[in-house]
Amino acid sequence: MKKTAFALIMMFSMFAFAADSYKPGKIVKWENGTYAENSKKMKNWIVYQLQTDNGIYSIARHKETKPQMQAGETVQYELKKNNQVQLIDASGKKHEYQIVGQTAAPAQ
Repeated sequence: MKKTAFALIMMFSMFAFAADSYKPGKIVKWENGTYAENSKKMKNWIVYQLQTDNGIYSIARHKETKPQMQAGETVQYELKKNNQVQLIDASGKKHEYQIVGQTAAPAQ
């Protein structure tokens, strides 16, 4: 019982910490894309459209060839340096993605 209670406290504190530095976002859609691994070889990857308060980011990570998130899924994100974004998906897993495009939010 004590181990279960400790695990629950740790889990809630982890989410509380994540809530402080991460912002809510939503996966709008995903699509297949390609990137140049070297000058001769093209590789496939999944490109996600991440909707934020500031606009929509196109994000992807190397070697992800099957979608891990679906359209409409709510995520937590944190922008990093060097065109990187760290996501916590709906299942609580952290992943680092590369920002490969960006669209500004429409003026209201």
